[in-house]
Amino acid sequence: MTTRRLLASMLCAAALLSGCGREASTPSPQGGHTTSNEAVRIGDVVMNISAIQTDKLPAQIVQRYGAERNARTVLIVIAARFGEDAAATSVPLDKVQVLVTDLLGRKQEIAMREVRDGDSIDYVGTATVSPPDTLRFQVKASNNHGIYPAQFNRDFF
Repeated sequence: MTTRRLLASMLCAAALLSGCGREASTPSPQGGHTTSNEAVRIGDVVMNISAIQTDKLPAQIVQRYGAERNARTVLIVIAARFGEDAAATSVPLDKVQVLVTDLLGRKQEIAMREVRDGDSIDYVGTATVSPPDTLRFQVKASNNHGIYPAQFNRDFF
């Protein structure tokens, strides 16, 4: 199983175990983290966004993305896809901006970098969190076909 498929499987499992909802408000019993995935459809493009503490991921995944593994580091992975499921193809993005704000109003502009695995393209960055806290994510991705915005909150424990 490739690293990418392992990460996708883990994030999907976390989402299924954590339940649905756009804004979590109480800790879940599964290791103290809430749903980690967000999917935004804009036309034929689906932008999948994952935000999860790196201590909740296997070391090999964290290492692959060049992050530090601990409870204070949140790995952000953004993937834009055209099409459905196995037939989906990566959509290259020209610009990916992520602004993260905590409950005290402190802002972090996240430097996102492109990571390729064969034909798959992910955009990866890390944010810092001081659990327990809620982070608000504002994402704006774009290419010559349009702008892909997303906004969501995540609780971290």
